[in-house]
Amino acid sequence: MRRRSFLEALGITAGALVLAPARGLTVASGERAAGADVAGATDWAAVRAQFRLPHDYAFFNTAGLGSSPIPVLDAIKARMDTEEEAPSPGHSEDDWNRIRGKCASLLGPGCRAQDVAFVSTATEGINAIVNTVPLGRGDEVITTTHEHAAVTLALLHKIRTTGCVVKTFDPDLETAQGNVDRIAALVTPRTKLILISHVTCTTGQLMPAAAIGRLAAARGVTFALDGAQSLAHVPFDISATGVHYYTASCHKWLMGPKRTGLLYVRPDRQLTSVPTIVGAYSEAASDFTARTITLRPNAQRFEYGTQNAPLIYGLEAACDYLTAFGLDAVWQRNRDMAERCRAALERIDGVEILSPADVPSRTAILTFRVKGRDGRAVAGALGARRMRVRTVSEADLNAVRLSFHVCNGTAEVDRFVAELPAALASIG
Repeated sequence: MRRRSFLEALGITAGALVLAPARGLTVASGERAAGADVAGATDWAAVRAQFRLPHDYAFFNTAGLGSSPIPVLDAIKARMDTEEEAPSPGHSEDDWNRIRGKCASLLGPGCRAQDVAFVSTATEGINAIVNTVPLGRGDEVITTTHEHAAVTLALLHKIRTTGCVVKTFDPDLETAQGNVDRIAALVTPRTKLILISHVTCTTGQLMPAAAIGRLAAARGVTFALDGAQSLAHVPFDISATGVHYYTASCHKWLMGPKRTGLLYVRPDRQLTSVPTIVGAYSEAASDFTARTITLRPNAQRFEYGTQNAPLIYGLEAACDYLTAFGLDAVWQRNRDMAERCRAALERIDGVEILSPADVPSRTAILTFRVKGRDGRAVAGALGARRMRVRTVSEADLNAVRLSFHVCNGTAEVDRFVAELPAALASIG
C-alpha cells in the first residue's frame, strides 16, 4: 500500500507540521545519512491519537518498551480470533517470507528475507550468537561497560560454562574514533568475538559500527551487534557495517508485539552457524530412522517450533505502520525532540548531560543526572507527575533516560523541561 493511502486508512492525514531539515544529523561513517528523502507534512497530533496512552501521560520510555499503535493491536486481535476459528500448529511460509522481507528492509537495501530469522527477543538472539561462536577456555570476548543485562548475563554464563575471558572498555563519549581505538587496544590473537550495542541503552550512543567492522575484519574477529536500540530508530545499512550477526527486539522502536525479535546472520555465516536449539522448521530435511538432519541453509535454521502467528502478523503491521512515515523522517523528528530537550536541560543548574558530546553519535535517547539526587528518586518524582522515564543503573551511572518517538510531541518535551525543577524540589 502506498504511503498516503496507508496513512489515510489509519485516519492520519497530512497536516500543518512540516519536517524541516535538522542540524547535525549525520550518521556514523559507513551508515546511511539521516534526512534523505524525508517525507512531507504529517499531522503528528493525529499520530499520537493512534496510541492508547492517556492524553495526560508523557511516555518517554520507548527505548524500554514501545507502545504499540492501535492498528498493530487490531491486527494482533483479528489474527487471534481467526486462529481460534480453526486452530493450526503450522504457518504459511509464503506469509512468513513476506514478513521477513519487510523486517529485512529495516536493515537496509542489502538485507534479504533469508538473512533474517524470527526470535522472541534480543536476549534470545544474543544467546544464539554467543553460543554459535566457538568459545573455549581463555578465548576472549570484547564488549563495553554500558551493556544491557541481555548481553552481560549471557556473557557471565558463558564465562562460567566455558572459561572464556570477557574484556571491557568504557565508551568514549567525546569521539567515535575513540571507541575504535579502545577496542583495537584490547584485541589479541585470542579474541574471538566483539559484541557491543549498536546504540547503547545507557546514554543512547551510536557506535561507529562500520569502522569497528573494518577493524574486526582486519583482525579476523567475529563482530556482532545488539541492535535492540537501533532497529527502527537509526536508519542504517547493515551490509555497510560488516557485522556477522545482529539481533534486536521488535517491541521497542518498531512498536511491534511484545515478545518478538529478529536475528540477522550474514550470508557467509549462514551455513556454518550452529544453533543450540532446533525443532520443527529449523530443518531443510531430516530422517530419524537414518539419523540424518540437514538444517535450513539460511538464518531460519535458528527458528524452531510452533510460532505465535498473531504476533508475527502484528509484526508485519508494525513494519507497515512505521515505514509509511519513512524511517528517515521519523529519525529526524525524534532527534529534533532529543536535541530540543538537551538544549533546555543544559540551562538547568545541577543537571549533567551524559549522552555523547559527539554530535554524530547522538540519537533520540537522552540521559542525564542531577547533582546530589538519586536517579531512582528523580524518576519517581517525574512518574508522580505522569511522565514515564527510565532509571539508568548500568555502569553505576545513577541517571535518568528519556527516549523520544512518534508517540511524543514537542509540547511534551517542553512540559518535561518546565516541570523538572518542581519535581526535583519535591524530593529535597
